[in-house]
Amino acid sequence: MMLGATAALLGPALLNIRELSRNRPMLRNSKRAGRKLDQGFDNHLNDIKPGAQLVYQVAENTPQSDTVLGRMNEVRNNGAYYAGSTPPGVDPAISINPNSDRAYYAHELGHLASQQTDVGNFVAKLRANPKLAAALTGALVTAPGIAAAVQEGDDDLDESILLAAAAGLPALVDEGLATKHGLAIMDKSGLRASLGQRGKLAGSFMTYLAPAILAGTAGNIVGNQFD
Repeated sequence: MMLGATAALLGPALLNIRELSRNRPMLRNSKRAGRKLDQGFDNHLNDIKPGAQLVYQVAENTPQSDTVLGRMNEVRNNGAYYAGSTPPGVDPAISINPNSDRAYYAHELGHLASQQTDVGNFVAKLRANPKLAAALTGALVTAPGIAAAVQEGDDDLDESILLAAAAGLPALVDEGLATKHGLAIMDKSGLRASLGQRGKLAGSFMTYLAPAILAGTAGNIVGNQFD
């Protein structure tokens, strides 16, 4: 079971890393769409918070290795350097590989847009809180096993996964909101996301859901040894 779950979840993660490791621009790249997406961001921000303005910096970073695997390793070790955004409370900024799909740039803009709303700002602050992150990580590891241990039988995998997902809820909600706002920004830029681009963002979201699924599955297997 664990091997199957791991294999199913590794696919989206690898595709995401491969996309962000590009050293040559794809057709619908972030660099080319940057100006339109920035304008779309301004339009969207005015829609969700009339009169608001936000000045943000954009850092363009491209992996430097000569090989595909080397570039993928650079992204794996420091993903936020090639697609990332700042949390609330610091000067707003985005890091992006300009060669990557413009949907990734829109997603990072979506993080900044989300932070301008009450709910999005609250969730982003929770996610950035190191003490809360440590507590949730502990819950991510222990709660699924306890739940499986106290329930009779082995048909409790769904409960274990839900508990593990709940422990990682701030990150999941933050990413979901960023995608929602990012897609709206693309619409308002005149660059409506294609089905393929939506698939890439969904795959990126899966990389955040994957730890919960794996932790829930592992905890369930261990917990069921004691019920």
